[in-house]
Amino acid sequence: MVIAGYGFLSAGAVVSCYFAFEWLGMERRRSVAFSFLAGVVCALSACLNVSVRISGIVCFLFLAIFIPVVLEPKGTWADIAAALSIAYAQYGMLQVTAGTILRIEFLSLFFRVMLLVLVILTTYGICGRMSAEFPGAGWKEYFSCRKPAARETGLGAGGMDRPMAELEVYLVVYGGCLIIPAVTGIYTVPVVCLEWFAFFGGLKLLNLIISNRKERITVLTEKQYRDDMQAYMSVIRSQRHDYNFHVQTLHGLLLRKDYEACERYLDELLKDSIEMNQILPLQDAAVSALILSFKNKAALSGLKMDITIENDLSQIATNVYETNKVIGNLLQNAIDEAEAVPDKSYGIRLSILKRGEFCIINVSNRVSRLNPMGGYQVGHSSKKGHEGIGIASIQALASRYGGVVYSRMEGDIIFFVAKLPLQLYKEES
Repeated sequence: MVIAGYGFLSAGAVVSCYFAFEWLGMERRRSVAFSFLAGVVCALSACLNVSVRISGIVCFLFLAIFIPVVLEPKGTWADIAAALSIAYAQYGMLQVTAGTILRIEFLSLFFRVMLLVLVILTTYGICGRMSAEFPGAGWKEYFSCRKPAARETGLGAGGMDRPMAELEVYLVVYGGCLIIPAVTGIYTVPVVCLEWFAFFGGLKLLNLIISNRKERITVLTEKQYRDDMQAYMSVIRSQRHDYNFHVQTLHGLLLRKDYEACERYLDELLKDSIEMNQILPLQDAAVSALILSFKNKAALSGLKMDITIENDLSQIATNVYETNKVIGNLLQNAIDEAEAVPDKSYGIRLSILKRGEFCIINVSNRVSRLNPMGGYQVGHSSKKGHEGIGIASIQALASRYGGVVYSRMEGDIIFFVAKLPLQLYKEES
């Protein structure tokens, strides 16, 4: 019976680690390898010559070290907290189940072992069915959780927004409550029933919370996109009106044979075309049109936009829509902030550069308040008519490609930097 208990501890560790890693979207071969490694180490706890319950506690302590070490290269504190919570909850549920079954004395050892095997298979089957709902990598993006690099990139003074804090409390309660009976040795049938209900119900609730948050951010993003596109089309209509006006003016001057006035007017148009040439090096005309529309929009607010382009964006990993989304959000934020500053001499400065394997999109402007990103939270904005999800949406977009969006302050000038990988390097890696 003791050997069966140790075997179940090992199998439980394998299943618990596997689905904790699966929940985070870890590559399957890697998650299987690490899960079996955890199972082997937990099986070796039999060498301690202690009871099954004490060995279970040792396994809990091992998982507390093993999972953070496995996730450390790419994972964050939120990934580690979620994986530990799910692994602990599942392992606690399985250990209580095993302890209860092994104490059923009127059944033979063979039947008890078969019941344990059935428990493992059932758990694996139910979790396998639920795996389609697992959020996978990047689930933290929908809660605007702060990464350790936040201090370096200037994304605020650390901490996290309220939804992420609430989720962390839920994870702690979820994992902690399900391991208490296992650690204290409360092995009864009613407790087993509660453990199973709490584990699968809690896991379902966790997935629903993240799914709901994802849907809410998606709706807000789409709303902001529609608002931005409406503003963009308004600028296009204005440009078309200006074009018609220029043609009518030139035609009128020519009819009057006022060639000197026509020449002066053409000189002014030539200056505008020279400014337009600043953004012609870009590969895609849609990106050039977007930048031009924001340049005209800034001019209407009395803001000069300086543009420096050293990379034509032909190799950027994002598609045209995503590239426009990043540039559009950064320029819109810059205009909103710069409009509120009395001194508009700095204007807005946009540079598109290439640095190593990354394309750098840098937008800077003067601000009227100390680090406007210091108290930033997703879904909240100090600007009237804004949802506060623009920066979060492009941070999530950049993260999907292995890039990053961050801000830094130099005096009263804020710099927003988007580092997006180049497709050439992405394909070679």
